[in-house]
Amino acid sequence: MGGGLELRDRDDLITPEGLIMRVLGYDHPPGAWFCEPLYAPCSIFKSSNPRAPRLARDGGLWLKFYGDEGWRFVMERFPAYRLLHEPLGVYLVGVGEERIKLVRRTDEGLRSLLEEGGEGDVLIRAAVELIDELKSEAGLKTRDFGLFGSLLHRFHHPLLSDIDLIIYGTRALRRAREALHAFYRAGERFKNEFGRGWTYQKSPWPWRGLTPEEFSWHQARKLIYGFFLSNEARRWVKFELEPVRAWGEIENSYDPAERIEKLGWAVVRAEVSDASGAPFMPAIYGLEDVRFLRAPRPSTPEPELLICYVDEFRLQAEEGEVILAAGWLELVEGPRGERYQLVLTYGPRYHEQFVKVVRH
Repeated sequence: MGGGLELRDRDDLITPEGLIMRVLGYDHPPGAWFCEPLYAPCSIFKSSNPRAPRLARDGGLWLKFYGDEGWRFVMERFPAYRLLHEPLGVYLVGVGEERIKLVRRTDEGLRSLLEEGGEGDVLIRAAVELIDELKSEAGLKTRDFGLFGSLLHRFHHPLLSDIDLIIYGTRALRRAREALHAFYRAGERFKNEFGRGWTYQKSPWPWRGLTPEEFSWHQARKLIYGFFLSNEARRWVKFELEPVRAWGEIENSYDPAERIEKLGWAVVRAEVSDASGAPFMPAIYGLEDVRFLRAPRPSTPEPELLICYVDEFRLQAEEGEVILAAGWLELVEGPRGERYQLVLTYGPRYHEQFVKVVRH
């Protein structure tokens, strides 16, 4: 994984300017990582969004990026963090090893939190409580978990913030989801965030290809978003389990010899032949029995893969289910041959993209 550092999805990098970037996925050129900008210090970035401020323990003020403002800010103001994606032939946000001031890994972040113990910080104690509950029910170890989000950087509010945890690997994710399914069914101290009564609180509804009801149905069955009644916090605490590949499951597939051509917008109906990569970033679905409902040009071969960088559509479908999906059709050519893939990612027509199950 690039250079002398070993990094994976959700690990955070801090630049000399104080920008905090999140490693995005697992495919990167040597010695550099494609990233998603998360936070910037108030000395270099201003925001009118009332949700943006994050106060660090040392008194420093960081501002969180929302939507694509982080991507635009970095691409316009910090050309040093424009990293060429050779197969695509475009620049993306990325950080070279020589520009990294500090690394905050998700596994090390959890170890640090556990060593800290949470004296005087009720949210840290609640996080330890949640991990202990999951370990006991699922038969997991501490090493199966990591930490991301505000707790990783200690930007959290002890009385208001959520708990964002990493779960490493396919095996641990399966056990954790089984445990959460049992907790939700019991209905005592755990409840599914997208269970009965969920409503969308903002306006207007952003996704054009699926309704709020379809969205909540898909999100609820993922089981990784919930609330638990914490004895430590004495409140319902929102939590999330973010799947990240275990080290043994990671293969860097970045190939500078490949060339990727975007062919245009496409809508397909297909059966999912392989969902083993669906929980991770990017989510990868094998497709079969593909039929175009809309093709970018006549006689275009059907895609064999769906690759999704949109968080909302990970774990969206299981093997054997029939889906509808909309995104960008790409042709990939290189030493490994030629393939067609449907890609959902940041950029134009973002909220027109979707993946949804139509038969299962």
